[in-house]
Amino acid sequence: MRTLLWLIPLAALTACAAAAARQHAGELKTAVADDQACVAQGWKYPEPRYTSCRLKLQDDRLHEDWLNLQLLHQTQNQPVNVPPAYPYHDVYRPLDPDHFDCRLVTENAQNYVLCNPDDEQEKP
Repeated sequence: MRTLLWLIPLAALTACAAAAARQHAGELKTAVADDQACVAQGWKYPEPRYTSCRLKLQDDRLHEDWLNLQLLHQTQNQPVNVPPAYPYHDVYRPLDPDHFDCRLVTENAQNYVLCNPDDEQEKP
């Protein structure tokens, strides 16, 4: 019985680690695809236009996710002819170029350019 109680937290930790690894692998795959798209347009890291290109690609994905959430909230509401008690009206906020950075990282002997919003860093 004690062995079983010990295995449950271990299994949960293993599942969390596997999910994090899958998420990170997905982020790297997206970074490679975005990098190739921006390089195909003639931009190279660390040029400002490259960072703008990456920002637009990421912002487009976030906006698409936001639109899907809006659709989900609409389908969860009452029928069209009955207005909901409090309609869901979240406003989309695009990524801020002043708080968006790209950095070169090396993992498993491969170089990746990872771009993310950075709320803590202030650019001059």
